[in-house]
Parts: sequence; C-alpha cells; structure tokens
Amino acid sequence: MPSQPDPLALAQAGHAKAIVQVVRAELRRQGWCAQLSFTDELLHIQLLGSPLPPHVTTAQIWQMLKRLRIPRLGQIEIQAYQGAQLLWQRSLRLGSRRRTDRFAFDSLTVNIWALPMAFGVALMVNTISLLQLFHLPWHIWIHELGHATIAWWSGYRALPLPFGWTSISLQQDPFVYFGILFLLSLLFWSGWKERILWLKGLAILLALLQFYMTWIMPKPMKEMLFVFGGVGGEFYLSTFLIACFYCRFPDRWRWDFWRFVVLGIAASSLWKSFWQWHGIQLGLAEIPWGTLFGGQGDTGGDMNRLNYDFGWSADQIIQTYSWLGNLCVLLVIGVYGFFLLRMNNEIWLDLQTRWILWINDVRGSGKRH
Repeated sequence: MPSQPDPLALAQAGHAKAIVQVVRAELRRQGWCAQLSFTDELLHIQLLGSPLPPHVTTAQIWQMLKRLRIPRLGQIEIQAYQGAQLLWQRSLRLGSRRRTDRFAFDSLTVNIWALPMAFGVALMVNTISLLQLFHLPWHIWIHELGHATIAWWSGYRALPLPFGWTSISLQQDPFVYFGILFLLSLLFWSGWKERILWLKGLAILLALLQFYMTWIMPKPMKEMLFVFGGVGGEFYLSTFLIACFYCRFPDRWRWDFWRFVVLGIAASSLWKSFWQWHGIQLGLAEIPWGTLFGGQGDTGGDMNRLNYDFGWSADQIIQTYSWLGNLCVLLVIGVYGFFLLRMNNEIWLDLQTRWILWINDVRGSGKRH
C-alpha cells in the first residue's frame, strides 16, 4: 500500500488543511486546546483558555510556527476564550511591508532610501556655493534653536531668530515652564490615545528634564548650557529631527510630506557641523571664534565665552563638540538600522518573542529559587 503523505511536509508545502492539522496537533501537544482556520494567508487561532499571560502565549505560538516553518502566513489572529467570554486577542502581521505610497511611514522603499539620499543632498548642499547660501539661514536657525531650547527647558523666555541672534530673558518666567508642561501633557495624551508608546516615553522624559533644568540645576550650569547649546543644537536638534522622520505621529500632527523637507535640512546641518568639527580636530580648520556680525574679534561669541567665562580650554572645546558629533552620527546610524529592522515584521517579531520568552524564563527561575 502507498505510504500516507507526511502532514508536516504537506503543511510546509502550503496545503491549508495540513497547516490547520499540524498546528492544532502541536498546540495540543503543548497542552492547549484550540480551534483553527486558515484562509487567504490568515491563520485564526481560538484558544480555549490560556494559563499564561497574553504576551507570553503569543510569543510561544509565534516561535512554534517559526519552528514548524509554516509558509503563506500573512497574518495571525489569536483569541483566548474562557467559555463564551473573550479574554484577550492579539494580531500579528508578517512579511516586509512594501507600500508604494511615496509618503507612507511604513513604506520599506522610502525608509531604505530616504536617509542615504538626504545625506547625498547634504553633500551637495555643503559643496555647491549657491546651495550653501540657500541652506545657511536654516543652519543658523537650528543653531539659535539650540540656544533657545536650553532656555525654554530652564524656564526662560527666548526668541530664536534666523539671522544669528537669540533673545533670552534675564529672569525665569513660570508661564514658560507651565506652558511647555501643558504642551508635553498634550503630547502624552495624544500618544496615550493612539497607543504610540515612544511618544508617551518622550513626553515623560522631556517633562522630567524640564523639571530638573528649571528647578534643580544650578544657575551657572544653565548659563554655560545656554552658550554651549548653539553648536550643540546643530548636532542634537538635527539628530532629533532626523530620528523623527521615522516616527509615526498622531493623526492630527501628521507631516507626511514636510518630514522629507525637514530631513533634508537636518541632514545638511548635521553634515556641515560634523565635518567642520572633524576638520578642526584634525587641525585643518580653526575654532569659530567671535560672532556672525562682529567677526573673530568679538569676545561675545559662543566659543569665546566658553573659553573666557567658563574656563574651557581650546582642546576641551574641540574634544567636546567632536565627541558630540560622533555620538550623533552613531545615533543616526542606529536609528536607521533600528527602523529598517522594524520594517521587517518577521525579524522584529522574532526578536520580540525571544526577548519575552527569555524574560519569562528568568522570572520563572527566580521564583523557583
């Protein structure tokens, strides 16, 4: 008599009935009773009770399906019931998302090529004189915003202007503190409402930083950061804006098209500042003493004040800004790699589930001991 075909081989070949049969048998072997269906690349799993937390159960099921090498899975819907009551449900989308929308946040093509192209544009902007003149006001504005953000987060009024000047009040203003805190509350609320975890975390982090800088940080430290924040802002604000390109904002704050414009400006500013201080570190250029209007002889420049007012040596100035530039470039590369990885749902899901199961095993070991 001819031998019966192996159900696992049939399942791995993509036969729908065999996929349901194999997955049901594997779930039963692990002590789970379930009803399954598989249609149009959607695997629907209804668990009849689940003693483990939802995230652990979902992680175990994903690792099981990965081990079985089940093909044609585009989406997995998992529901857990206690009798007729739905306890919880999870949805897993698989495969790399390849949307054709040029402005889509989850377009793999856009997210692969946007940053390399932005730095290609940055290279041209910082090489061609006409483009340098066009970009210079934006670069100066980012510099002045660097001063202003330190002032705002320290409770001072500040007005950054794109021609090389930032007006900062002499006294703290409670309106600044509570106004920014109110905006951060709106940021947190929007993230909570639309379940955007990174936005909630950012709002909390910025609120804690604002509290420390306004009420705890010594005034001499604030004054030093006001001065440092100009060139510092060229690095950290540019890096922040580049990172925001890959972050989904709440619907009312979406900036689908304009994020490309901001990416080009931020990448050009980061490139300009990084290579400027890289050249200074190598001895190919001098520290930018003085001011935009007064020239190198103006002792009110940021570098002059760091040197005269706060005792920074020339080497300390160079090393600090060079280190900050290196850190920001590494952060940009890290953000780029992270979001490319995040775009591949299967790889990202595999990392998540491995982490969840590892944490669960560690907790289980701790309880046994």
